[in-house]
Amino acid sequence: MKRKVFAMLMATSMVMGLTAGISFAEEAAPVEAKVALITMDQMDVHWVRLEAAAEARVAELNEAGSNITLNWLAPETKDNAQQIQKIESAIADGNEYIIIACNDATSCNNALQEALDAGIKIIYVDAPATLEGSATFATDNYQGGVQAGEYMLKVLTDAGLTEGTIGIVDAQAGVDSCQNRYDGFASVFEGTDFTLGERQYSDGDNAKAQEIANTLIANGAVALYGTNDGATNGAAAAVADAAKNDTTVYCVGWDKSDSNIAHVEGGELLAFMAQNPDVMGSDAIDAVVSLANGEDLAGEVVDTGVSTVSAENVADFK
Repeated sequence: MKRKVFAMLMATSMVMGLTAGISFAEEAAPVEAKVALITMDQMDVHWVRLEAAAEARVAELNEAGSNITLNWLAPETKDNAQQIQKIESAIADGNEYIIIACNDATSCNNALQEALDAGIKIIYVDAPATLEGSATFATDNYQGGVQAGEYMLKVLTDAGLTEGTIGIVDAQAGVDSCQNRYDGFASVFEGTDFTLGERQYSDGDNAKAQEIANTLIANGAVALYGTNDGATNGAAAAVADAAKNDTTVYCVGWDKSDSNIAHVEGGELLAFMAQNPDVMGSDAIDAVVSLANGEDLAGEVVDTGVSTVSAENVADFK
C-alpha cells in the first residue's frame, strides 16, 4: 500500500510541476538552524555522498549569510534501535530539524512523533516513515526495481535464456527501500519461466554478499540481483570468480560506487541503478531554509530519479 501511495504522490507532484524540486534557498533570506542528519548507517557510500552534499550546501548557504549547523548522527550499522537512539539524541541536543532516511517504514514513528511534539520539523531523504513529514526527497524504489528487472529480462532474452533461477542478494530484512526494489524487480518476472530465489541477506557487507552469491552460483543461479551497493559489489565479485571457471552468470544491481563502476567496466556487472543522493542531501537542506523562512511544504514528495548505468554510459557517472 505504501508503494502505491508513494507512486500516487509522485504522479501528483509531476502534475503540479514539482519536478524542479524545492529550490527556494537561493532566493530566501539567510536563516539560523540546527539540523540533525540521521541516515541508516555511516559506512555505505550512498549515505557518505548524501551527507557530503548536505555539508556542501550548508557551506554555500553559510557563506551567503546563514548560520546552519549540521550534525550527522547516524548509527554505524543498520539497526532500528540505534536509529531510534539517534532521534532521541537529536531531540535532546536541541536540533530544530531532523533529516532522516528511515531504516524501515514504522520502527521510528514513536520517536519521530516525539520530535514533532517538540516542534522539530521532519524531512525525509531516500526512505520515509509512514508518519508524515514536511517533505520527502527520495527515489521511487519500486519503479527503479521495475527498471532493473526489465534490463535483466532483456539481457537474459538476448542471451537465449527463457528459464532459470535468479539469485537475490539483499541488504537487510525490514529495509523498506530494498523491499520495494525487490518487489518492482519481481513484478517483471511474473508470468515468465524464470524463478526468483529466496532473498538472501548480506547486511550490505561486500564479503558476506560475495559468499552468498558464490553459493547461489554453485546451486545453479543463471543471474544475480543485488539490492544495494554492498550486495551488488559482492555479487559482481562472485560473477567475476565464476567467469574464471568458464561459468557465465548475469548480474544487475543498485547504487553508484567506485567498486560498482569498476565492475561494470570489468563486465561482471551488466548494470546498476544509480540514485542521486547528492540531490537528496542538497535539496533537503534547501527545504530546511524554506521551512525556516515560513514556507509550508505540505508534505511534498519529490522523486530524485534513478538512471540505468551500463557499459554504454558508465563513463558519464565517474
